[in-house]
Amino acid sequence: MGVATAVQGGLSAISQAQQTKAANRQARRDYEYKLAIRKNRWMRELSIYGTKKVQFEKSIDESNIAAQRAYTQSQINYNRIRTQALFDQQTDFKEMLKAEGMIEAQAAERGVRGKSVKRSLDFNLQTMGLANRQRSRALTETQFRMKESNEAIRRQARSDQNKLFSKVAIQPTPDLAPPAPVMQNSNLALVTGLIGAGISGFSTYSQFKADNPFGTGGDKSGDSGGGKSNTNYMSYATPVDYTGGSINYYGF
Repeated sequence: MGVATAVQGGLSAISQAQQTKAANRQARRDYEYKLAIRKNRWMRELSIYGTKKVQFEKSIDESNIAAQRAYTQSQINYNRIRTQALFDQQTDFKEMLKAEGMIEAQAAERGVRGKSVKRSLDFNLQTMGLANRQRSRALTETQFRMKESNEAIRRQARSDQNKLFSKVAIQPTPDLAPPAPVMQNSNLALVTGLIGAGISGFSTYSQFKADNPFGTGGDKSGDSGGGKSNTNYMSYATPVDYTGGSINYYGF
């Protein structure tokens, strides 16, 4: 009966070890599958981020080119205004010289001399100075507005670039790796199960085995050492006479 118990325990231990190995394989497959999903997600995020970064750099270049075009156009407009102002100044200077000659000619015709002629010439020169002052003020105002326009262009370009940068400002990071599975030691489980089966079988055998009718081999006290008294049945045995080739029973 103890052998049957040991065999049954051994088979149970082997079955448990096989189940442990199967559970370990399943845990390993699940872990590798989670790692594959994590890697796939990470590669996809890197690909998307790389595409966004390329688009960001392209948009930044286009924004800078557009800003430079606006700066250039603003400078061209200012240069045109300055050129027009120079042309106007030359025209006014010619008109001033023409007016000055007419004043002197009319004064000569009328025989006017002295302070009257000087006042007319001074007034003509003042008129020219007033026109130059107005042109200078207009050019200064135009230059100031050009600077304001350039600053507005710069702010707009910076705002657009900041919006573009916000799409790639946060770099993707990989997800946390799943925790590695805790593998069970199938060999240890098998050895432990077999040892347990052996112990269980021995215990069963010890529990149900027959008592030794011959005692403990010289221990007349009848104590087996384990606290259990073994009765010496030798005194109850029927005497047997083996002489003469026949068995004769005595005592009956």
